[in-house]
Order: sequence, then C-alpha cells, then structure tokens
Amino acid sequence: MALYQKGIIRDDVVHFLRSAKELGLYVVCVNTLKVKNPDRYSDVVDCYIEKYNYGRDFGSYKSGFGYLYSSGLAEQCPRMMLVNDSVFFSRKHNMRFLEEMFGSTVEALGATENYEIEHHLGSFCIALSGEVLNHPKLKKYWKNYKCTDVRPVVIKTGEMELSKTLKRIVSSPDNFKSLYDIERASTLLHSDDVVLEDIAHLSRNSGLSHWPRFSFSSVSKEVISKFLHSPASIAGVSALNADFDSLSEVEVHYADSLTGFSEFVCGAVTNSSSAGENIRTTVKGEVISNFIGCFAHGSQIHQNGIFLHRIGLPIIKLDGVYRGMFISNDIERLALDLEPDQRGEFRWIMYSRPFGGDVLFGWKRAAFYRGLI
Repeated sequence: MALYQKGIIRDDVVHFLRSAKELGLYVVCVNTLKVKNPDRYSDVVDCYIEKYNYGRDFGSYKSGFGYLYSSGLAEQCPRMMLVNDSVFFSRKHNMRFLEEMFGSTVEALGATENYEIEHHLGSFCIALSGEVLNHPKLKKYWKNYKCTDVRPVVIKTGEMELSKTLKRIVSSPDNFKSLYDIERASTLLHSDDVVLEDIAHLSRNSGLSHWPRFSFSSVSKEVISKFLHSPASIAGVSALNADFDSLSEVEVHYADSLTGFSEFVCGAVTNSSSAGENIRTTVKGEVISNFIGCFAHGSQIHQNGIFLHRIGLPIIKLDGVYRGMFISNDIERLALDLEPDQRGEFRWIMYSRPFGGDVLFGWKRAAFYRGLI
C-alpha cells in the first residue's frame, strides 16, 4: 500500500489493513510522509517503509515492488495487490472485497476500469497473480520506471503503461479485467430488483463533468421516440423540457423509482390497459440500457461511485469533489450508505478538498483544467 500519511494513519485505512490481516495477508506499506511511532501499527503492518516524497503513488509502488523483488518475497507470493490511500475505505465492504480480489484466478484484476483516453485498470487497486508478479516484463517495467511528480506523465508512464505491460503479460484477454466491470453491473441490474428500483438515487448528480448522467428524463425521450405514436401530443411529454418556472403550466408526474416511472409512462399511454406489462418490460430494459450507457464512460470509480459502493465496492475516490465528479448531494448519499461511525470522517475528508474550478485562480486554475494538478 502506498501511503501519504502524516503523524497517524487514517482510521479508514487502518480498518482496511485490519481486514487484510484477518485474512492472513502480508502487508507492506510505503509512506512518503512520517508517522509518529510506526510500531503502534505493527498489528496491521508487517513491513513499514518511509521514502522521500517524490514520484506520487507510482514512486511508492516502485519502492514497494523493489522491496518485494530484492527480499525474495515476490518468489514466495501466490497473489498480491497494490493499492494506495487516495481512496476512502468503507468498512461495510472491506472483507468481502479483499476475499474476491485474492480469491479470483484472474491474472491482472483491477477493482475498477477506466475508459478515458484508452481502456486501462485503475492503478489505485490492482491484484496480480504470482506468475504476473514475477514475470520478467513486469520486473523490467519497474526497474526502468522513472519517477516524476508531473501528473500527466505519471498517468501516461505509470497508470497507462502499467496496464499495457500487464496486457502483454497475461495469458489471455479475459485475464485482464476489473472486478466491478460493465458486465457485473449489467448482470446485477437484471437480477437485483431492489437496486434497480433505486437507480435514480444511485446515479451521480454533479453536472461539472462532461460525462453523461443517468436520468428518467433521458429514458423518457428514448421510449417516446421508439415506441409511442400519436397524432397529438402525449400526456406528460411536454414536461420533459420544462423548467421550474413553467412547471405550473404543464402536467408533470414525480417519479424517483423504477415503479413510479413505469406508472408515469403507462399513465401517458392510451392503450396501457392492454399493453401494460409490455410497457413495464420495455421501460425496465430502457432504464438498464441508459444506465449502462452512462456507466461505461470515463473513470468508473468517479462516474459511478454511489452505485458501486451500494453493490459492494468499498473504495471511494477522495478527489471526487476536487475533480468535479461529486457535489454535496453525492457526498451525502455516499455518507449515508457508510457505517454510521465512518460518516463524519468521510464528510470531513471529502469537503476539505472543494472543486478546483471554484477555489483555484491564476496559473493554478489553468493548470487544473489542463489536468496538470
């Protein structure tokens, strides 16, 4: 685990490491700051390394892998996971997540994936088989990796190049994937009516990113254009593009669940008495299709943070507000889905890094929007 912890290690990180130790895992932590009395964490950390703060997370990864190779631990390791503390660890899901990551036979398994620029695994959490860990190409990658603090370079030569290296190493394409991928999301939505019913509340609210967001409004337009036919206007359709100032002039229907939305569509269709069941099946399919279409854009952990936590992913990206992917509504929904005693710590961490576009000025603001900081 790559750490950036000063004085003490965050409680959520300690909880995650404790879960790892309960599973019998060997824990190596590389910290770029200083912790007072590291021995106090000896029950959850087997090897603690401090290094100069340079190179971001990949600088720490390089040191960690160097230790595994030089100490001979890599040769004894059947499976390992690299992870960093740029995420918040939800105690609710830690144990099951670790069991899945270490119990899987996938040779290079990320927690989530990223479709921005090109497909790659999120480097904040990847599990590797012993064969991949000890492969000459991976050893060469870490030996040749040049540390840098320049964010775009780290993304290119670190996150992106690591995924390319792993793709070359694995024995088949299906051995390079993420645990919470599109297929898992789609399968769950088709089988879990409880999650599907609440889908509107599990979708990102922030409009600061250009990535598409799920909404019943966008589903309505698809259903209308594909399935509904009338020489006159359909009841409720005119509300699709209405704003609050004009809501009193049109007929609207509030719906925050799949059932409520299906009833709205049925109520707007003349022959719903005979086609009701077909309409509900069609609406359900369109809702899943629209959500999955949005799910597949950009960084999965940012785009789908609320949904992913609800279905079992314990890690929440700490830069969600700073990057404009979360707004306060999103943070509150995530907080209420955590264990009660973790909510305060989570809110404090997330709200302490407000959106960069609001608080940065001058060259820092320009650098932020170009992804340099």
